[in-house]
Amino acid sequence: MASTKIAPPAIADSVVGMFELLAKTEFSNPSGSIKDRVAQWILAGLEAANKIKSTTTLVVPSSGNLVISLALLSPRHGQYKVIGLVPERTSEDRIQLLKSLGVEIVRTPIEAHADSAESQFSIAKKIATDLPDAILIDEFTDAANVEVHSQETAEEIFIQCEGRLDVLVVGVETGGAITGLAKTLKAKIPGLKVVGVEPEHSSIQDGVNRSSAWKVEDIGGNFTPSILDKSLVDVWIKVSDQESYSTARQIIREEGLFCGPSSGSVVAAAVRYAESLSKDTKPRVLTILNDTGRNYSSTLLSDDWLLEHDLMDETMARSVAYHRHEKYRAASVEELQLPAAVTIPPTATVGYALDLMMTREFSQLPVLNPTNRKLMGYISLTALTTLLEEGQAQESDLVSKWMYSFLKKNKSGGPRSKYETITPMTPLSDLSKFFEKHSFAVVTDDDRRWCLGVATKYDLMTFLNRRQTGGRSF
Repeated sequence: MASTKIAPPAIADSVVGMFELLAKTEFSNPSGSIKDRVAQWILAGLEAANKIKSTTTLVVPSSGNLVISLALLSPRHGQYKVIGLVPERTSEDRIQLLKSLGVEIVRTPIEAHADSAESQFSIAKKIATDLPDAILIDEFTDAANVEVHSQETAEEIFIQCEGRLDVLVVGVETGGAITGLAKTLKAKIPGLKVVGVEPEHSSIQDGVNRSSAWKVEDIGGNFTPSILDKSLVDVWIKVSDQESYSTARQIIREEGLFCGPSSGSVVAAAVRYAESLSKDTKPRVLTILNDTGRNYSSTLLSDDWLLEHDLMDETMARSVAYHRHEKYRAASVEELQLPAAVTIPPTATVGYALDLMMTREFSQLPVLNPTNRKLMGYISLTALTTLLEEGQAQESDLVSKWMYSFLKKNKSGGPRSKYETITPMTPLSDLSKFFEKHSFAVVTDDDRRWCLGVATKYDLMTFLNRRQTGGRSF
């Protein structure tokens, strides 16, 4: 199958104070990053040289995105194999994505310098030498990484911006994007300023190897790449991890642009640089949003991870604290004023359970042991209805056969469900966290001897509304 042309990502526009901030949304490319462009150019060159076949193995040292792009394009270009050498900081989300694409993954130490035997580049060269039909893909030295941005991305930007641009802000890792873009756009737009962005402790600008690591992925490095033309970069700005992650979350929340952490670095740098300019001008500033936030659900999108690594700014931390704790004001489940629980024994029939749930408009029913009244599990209206429609269950079946069991062993063969104790004294902040993964909660005493009620997220919303409106409900 022939390769497909990547549609030009859009330019998003926002007016911030005394400057106009634009964003080239490269995360809208098929794989979710700007590296789709590089991958297609590299593959085009290999195919022109007749180097790609089904036995070919591409060995790719990368922070992750180029490996993803090349793996996604494999079915269209001969079904070659991919070995990806990625640093230890690469998010687990991207690792799982690479696994699903059939990529063989080699993790490399973050602190290893490019010239060391442990670096991803040294290991990649050894693998490519030892394997038959292996090709080393080194985006840090490949001219295609510059030319694709010079001939394609820069031309798109010039057209989309109608030739009007004062500042270009680009995150730097390989140096290909900033060199290619600056080369073309500076020739077309006199006076254009180019700002290079890297994390704190990164060494791209000065080449000084530092021991400290950073968490932001896809920008930064501990050496100066050979394809980077630093003469084209007017200003260098370093951005902290905290500012990068907090800004990325702000962009997602306030602008609706689902970008990754490195985009937070770039936007933070753009704002800082634009605010340093003369107040007499209203510069037009373009940022390149490198990749999607969808590949960072365990890091950027996780409040717990951000809190654990102290990556929330004060505003974000205060907002999270409010939503987790302060808006409930130490209230507990007892204050939800839940009605008494309607339960069913495991010896009841499926038909009876369905009638009861539909009559009382329940989605679930707790199942209690008729002897000691202890909670055994629950049944679901949706699950029972589906089982009946598919002919797997009969209305004469006992509830015990199809209930979700909380017992360690379900002798009747029904499914088991992990149980988490929710009592009247459970804080509503904990109940809210519980509802992030569950649709309802069975409220019991501490020993799970008595079923006291069933709570849903709707009960929690009703409580908050009642508190805010002085007692009036929805």
